[in-house]
Amino acid sequence: MTRQNKKKHNHVDTRSDARFITPVVDTLMNTFSTMVQVSPRMGKTRIKQDDIAKGDVTGMLKMEGDKASGSVSITFTKPVVIDLVKRMLNMDIHEIDEIARDLAGEMANIVVGGAKNLLEAQGYQINMSLPQIFAGAGHHIKHCFNGQTVEIPFSIAAGDFFIEVNFKEQS
Repeated sequence: MTRQNKKKHNHVDTRSDARFITPVVDTLMNTFSTMVQVSPRMGKTRIKQDDIAKGDVTGMLKMEGDKASGSVSITFTKPVVIDLVKRMLNMDIHEIDEIARDLAGEMANIVVGGAKNLLEAQGYQINMSLPQIFAGAGHHIKHCFNGQTVEIPFSIAAGDFFIEVNFKEQS
């Protein structure tokens, strides 16, 4: 694959993807600033080429609607989820335990719920699933629809975490 083709293959179509990505990012940033009192730094958005998680615990929800369907996942590295448990629950943990897994699922639920509200304000009718939790180094994230998966990296003082958004508009 030539360098030019690689660039094109990893290009994010910001016009169509922004309708789905922006509500997720806006809700995440608001959630972190209000509930965690931290402002994450957002990295460069890219098309994800595989299904391997870049962190240790993931919360994922499906969103199905009349005009579009998709899924959103949030993957936290171990240091980040431990920091979130400390900040939000005032608990000290040292491993990814049931509390850390539950928190990852709840954070995904909060972010996707907020994004759902913003999408509905744009005219989308969307139902969301309960969160699914995946844990372990190198776990796989299987999005439920055939849209492209856009990965957005974030960082806070404790480390990195990642959002994946996979949406497909109905024909």
